[in-house]
Amino acid sequence: MDSIPFRYDPQRCALVVIDMQNDFCSPDGALARCGFDVTAAVAMAPRLAGLIASARAAGVQIVFVRTLHDETTDTPQWLGRVGDGPDAARTGLTCRPDTAGAEFYGVAPQDADAVVVKHRFSAFVGTDLDDVLRSRNIESLLFTGVATEVCVESSLRSALFHEYWVSLVEDCAATYSPAAHDASVAVVAQNFGTVVTAEKLRALWSAAPA
Repeated sequence: MDSIPFRYDPQRCALVVIDMQNDFCSPDGALARCGFDVTAAVAMAPRLAGLIASARAAGVQIVFVRTLHDETTDTPQWLGRVGDGPDAARTGLTCRPDTAGAEFYGVAPQDADAVVVKHRFSAFVGTDLDDVLRSRNIESLLFTGVATEVCVESSLRSALFHEYWVSLVEDCAATYSPAAHDASVAVVAQNFGTVVTAEKLRALWSAAPA
């Protein structure tokens, strides 16, 4: 399409929705119960739902990425990542299989959407995401979801390293600290890709020829 920047062309891009799950977003989820401020995630969810609806109407591929953790993936290195060895390991707090905390929050996949399960911060580690995208001839990825500076940014960086064009939809990503969100947005804009808003994407897609 000559009228729309190639990164946002519905025929070549995918909207990637990271970890919109109760444990990460809901006031009743695991992180909120641990004291994390989920206000930004709660406020962002309706904007993301609107963007997803616009993307579907424009023919953009939607990819939902969800986290699941259990004893088969909870290695000592993973659980002890912020401590000083295995004795500092965390317990399994979030997104256990078959729990309400692992279910989607505020948005949900439809039949035409792809769903990828991950076990680490990056959506490309140990998953078939790259195959899912290549099989659909996707070249550019638009990242949304939570948390901006953790799983969203980790996935965005991995996507660039897999040779995709990458963009962060800054008002459809959220985290538990405004400073952390702003720092991640700045890092992405300086080093990894473009930063775009939902309003800009909706305007581009609505003006593009069918």
